[in-house]
Amino acid sequence: MSEFDILVNKLLEQKPELTRKDIEEQIKQKKEKIGAGYLTDQGALFLIASDFGISLSGPLKVEMGLKDLYAGAKEISLETRVLNVSPAKQFSRKDGSPFYLRTMTVYDANSTASVKLWDDKANLPGIEDIKPGDLIKIIKAYVKSDLNGSPTINIGSGSNIELTDNKSEIPTIDKITKDINELQEGQKDLVISGIIDGNVSSMEFTNSRGQPGKALRMRLKGKDGGMMRVVLWGKDETDIPNMISQNAKVRLLGVNIKKWKSGT
Repeated sequence: MSEFDILVNKLLEQKPELTRKDIEEQIKQKKEKIGAGYLTDQGALFLIASDFGISLSGPLKVEMGLKDLYAGAKEISLETRVLNVSPAKQFSRKDGSPFYLRTMTVYDANSTASVKLWDDKANLPGIEDIKPGDLIKIIKAYVKSDLNGSPTINIGSGSNIELTDNKSEIPTIDKITKDINELQEGQKDLVISGIIDGNVSSMEFTNSRGQPGKALRMRLKGKDGGMMRVVLWGKDETDIPNMISQNAKVRLLGVNIKKWKSGT
């Protein structure tokens, strides 16, 4: 019996008024609402159980994908690759006590997810050495929704992250890198490559909360000669290697594709 069938039987035990056909229909509705390409049958099943206030407890197996995650999941363990890692930042709680937070984006063959590392986990030994493309094992994490409703993996006091050298079918950074002529509006968390066309310039802006910020602007040229404007938010000249120059080939990680208001 598959893990999916075991979970279905567990739900039926706790909701005997349901039939397997009822569950299959609700799975279909969940996938139609969210998008079949972003949700597996098993992921939809967890959401259905949550709607009924039922927890299909037990850690997720390493074989499960990121799109199977759901808000409320606990003690999940899985393997994934790192897309990017941010520096740890210090914040203050309402009572004035400090805490640290580091974020990273991870990916597998089908999806991406955000990871938050809290307090001591934000400065785990060796965390600064983790590079894009590294295969990691996330152990006993929990999942919450972000402001957009997407499941976010949280690494707290009882969780951990380990580098692993296991063989994996998750593609490497090189294999998921796209040329700019392959991009479409609305795509997110991409790895793209192109050639810098012209100068890289800096800009200042004020965000929606009234806070000042900096960004870098550039144009990238693709293999077919097509152009794309790029803005690196929260970056300034210190984030660019001194040796980078016009016509340099670059790779950008964690890119979101949006249309400019001007329509270009």
